[in-house]
Amino acid sequence: MMCMAEKIPAWLLTGFARSVAAEGGTAPRDVAESVGTELAQRWMAPERHFHNLEYLKTTLENVDILSEQARDVEAIRLAVWYHGAIFDVSEAAVERGEAGLDVLGSADYAADSLAELGVGEARIEKITDLIRGLYRHQAVEDIDAQVLSDADLCVLAADPQEYLEYLRDIRREYAAYDEARFISARSTIIGNLLSRPQLFWTHGAAGWEEQARENLRAELERLEKTGTTGLDIAGTGAEPAIQTGAIPETAPTSDMLPTPREGTPVKTATKPETGELPEAAPRDQDSEDTDEPDEVNPYAPPDEADLGSTLENVAEAMDTMVMKALKPAEVGLKPLSDVEE
Repeated sequence: MMCMAEKIPAWLLTGFARSVAAEGGTAPRDVAESVGTELAQRWMAPERHFHNLEYLKTTLENVDILSEQARDVEAIRLAVWYHGAIFDVSEAAVERGEAGLDVLGSADYAADSLAELGVGEARIEKITDLIRGLYRHQAVEDIDAQVLSDADLCVLAADPQEYLEYLRDIRREYAAYDEARFISARSTIIGNLLSRPQLFWTHGAAGWEEQARENLRAELERLEKTGTTGLDIAGTGAEPAIQTGAIPETAPTSDMLPTPREGTPVKTATKPETGELPEAAPRDQDSEDTDEPDEVNPYAPPDEADLGSTLENVAEAMDTMVMKALKPAEVGLKPLSDVEE
């Protein structure tokens, strides 16, 4: 979840401008950084509880973890930046069946934006093909598309506590769906994922497979057993605390990345948990954030985290949760992600 005082880090905008230049963009650096600022502000929209700026940064970090296997890592990074440019979870979008992350619409947006930055047609086609490849995460043979897909799905292999935070954020994002329909769609998505021969394609992400499947199986079992998500998305305190040993529970963002070598999560950043959904403060539209102390570039090797929790702990605790299901007016349902067969 986005912090109220969150600023766009300078390194993030510098990286965007560098990627544009590496892909042949002719726009001046300040122009490229201005476009990067506008994109970052899209990721910071208050309705984005999971697909937000923290998610953008984490996915870029995941790409960095897998970068040795990529052929065109800068194209992959630009695909990460643009793949969530179009996002709408309003009730009107739900009624149209168009709610959520619009990957295909984002690819079209990227094509226009990159052209304005002076990127050539061939490179634009490469980047937009990568973005479109995220639609339902179908099997692909292109190694760059595989790196992007694995980086995007990395959250599935989070430790149990972080996976619970991910579930809370997704439920908040899709609050326009009533509980029954959310559970139905979510169960279908999980079933489709588990039916696949593999979730991750690259050698570097192979170690993430087992943990991801354990998370998905535990979630599906809980949904089928209880008929409710049991998630405290309103911050009421109704959801019991989950004991995880030495692992600090983070704010609702994805800060725990599995390492390709060991297949276990490592801590890249921590934030104090508030148990509440903070209200996003209006952002200064000025693209220059260099007056504020910049956050550390997270690409440095992280420390190992103490993995004291188990999926059984999470499943057992969440089985005891009692929370009144949300009951907004029934609306047409669109899959909660583009991860389907």
